[in-house]
Amino acid sequence: MFGGEDMLGKVLEELFIRIWVVIKLTLYFWIYTFVGGIIFGLGTAWKTVNELFYLYGFEYKEIMLKRGWNIYKRNFLRGNLLFGLFLSSTALLSYNLYLSVQIKGLIFLAIDFILLFALFCLFATYQYSMILDSEYTISVPNLLKLSFISVFSSFSSFLKIIIGSGVIIAVTWQFKGLILFGVIGLLTVWNGTMTKQWREELDKQLESYE
Repeated sequence: MFGGEDMLGKVLEELFIRIWVVIKLTLYFWIYTFVGGIIFGLGTAWKTVNELFYLYGFEYKEIMLKRGWNIYKRNFLRGNLLFGLFLSSTALLSYNLYLSVQIKGLIFLAIDFILLFALFCLFATYQYSMILDSEYTISVPNLLKLSFISVFSSFSSFLKIIIGSGVIIAVTWQFKGLILFGVIGLLTVWNGTMTKQWREELDKQLESYE
């Protein structure tokens, strides 16, 4: 009886820790975003919370505002560069998709699917770049190449990122309170967890070349 209560207590404790980490990461994201004046804060804030989760996982006591601030300052230019590249590429592909769907025909329908798939790949590449940039010290061009390769090297991880992120965004659309307290943390935790297996395989492959 008492053993079952202890187990239930541990499960609830782990659940609350995970919920608190999600909330904490989301709140930190918005703080760092506003510090950067929103426009110049979004990309670096996103990179910061990804690095915090990569470094400390669910060790919620280690995820501190001051530590995040140090990461934020160190990665301000790099975070904005990566976000700017992602945003401009997304805008370009989205505009072309918008134009393409206006035209009827089998060829343009195929183009629609290609552009949509390209948008998914771009989103996944950006997510990988946030995570891999926390793990490796490499130039931006090499980071983007490695992130793009990662998308196609683990198709199951790619699907998990796209489907999981889609579900999180859909739920957030229904429950707007998650915008302030959950969506960023959920995306960070989900994408970081779903890519862990591939990152471990990548580490082994890189070690074999050393």
